[in-house]
Amino acid sequence: MAAAQRLRVSGRALVFAVLLAVAGGAIADAPRLVIVSGLGGESYYSELFHRWATTLQDVAFHRLGLPASHVIRLAEDPSRATEKIDDVSSAKNVLDAVRRLAEDSGQADVVAIVYLGHASSREGETKLNLPGPDLSAAELAAALESLNGKTVAVVIAAPASAPFVAALSGPDRIVIAATAHESENQHTRFGGYFVDAFADDTADLNKDKSVSLLEAFRFASKEVARSFEVEGRIATEHAILDDNGDGSGSTEPDADTGDGLLAGRVHLRAPDAAETAAGAAALALQIQARQLVDRIEAIKREKRSLESDAYLERLEDLLVQLALNRRAYRRELVR
Repeated sequence: MAAAQRLRVSGRALVFAVLLAVAGGAIADAPRLVIVSGLGGESYYSELFHRWATTLQDVAFHRLGLPASHVIRLAEDPSRATEKIDDVSSAKNVLDAVRRLAEDSGQADVVAIVYLGHASSREGETKLNLPGPDLSAAELAAALESLNGKTVAVVIAAPASAPFVAALSGPDRIVIAATAHESENQHTRFGGYFVDAFADDTADLNKDKSVSLLEAFRFASKEVARSFEVEGRIATEHAILDDNGDGSGSTEPDADTGDGLLAGRVHLRAPDAAETAAGAAALALQIQARQLVDRIEAIKREKRSLESDAYLERLEDLLVQLALNRRAYRRELVR
């Protein structure tokens, strides 16, 4: 091929690439993730939210393939942890993290914000409970405007979180709340199960090797309902999802009739994520250990309502499971 002809061909290819990018065909980078664990109020919840956040961070790094530069973690007390925590989870730092993502992420990137903690509703306004001033839905909505044009997912795993759906809803946004009504104001379990959805393949219903946000929502909702049923209690939370911009969340999203279409297409997994069999086994054992600790701590809180023999039997069983888990984990480390 003559030099002039080669130049014309390469020139046309360059023009085509530019037009493709302008038309929205740019290849997305690995998703950006902000993990926020809120104010516990007491040691039990502080530890619980910390474990959930740590699990999500581990999964993000070792299973979803997100680089450390793509994950921002904010915690109630960063000094008490050994893992990567960027700063305290104050309202200012949460808003600053959103604005930083607006500058650092590309137009085709997915940006996800996951809040694990408490929220409270007073005088018709729900706020996230954080160290220092609490964060309102209106304040978070204003910060999210800097991300307009990007695909944004916000998960508010907290009591009384329903008002965040209407406040944050918009084009190209997925908003998930742990409760369907502001009156559902007791501690929520949704956050822990939502995190678990990304930890293995159980929630991957279509078997495409990646868990979508819709699959994670459905998995967590099902597990919440199952946990209340097993305990013989009336469910005090019902999660909702909105991704069609109408501000009205669905407890059972269906892409064919309403919410769920966008959430079914959005994944937190990096396009080039790779996971070794050994690494997967070790991560699964770590996550199982945290789940067992969650159950052990929950039973300790129920001690007064249980008969002595039943309490000791359930506690002993979980402690044995945890000991076996730690033995298996140590074996994985020396392989």
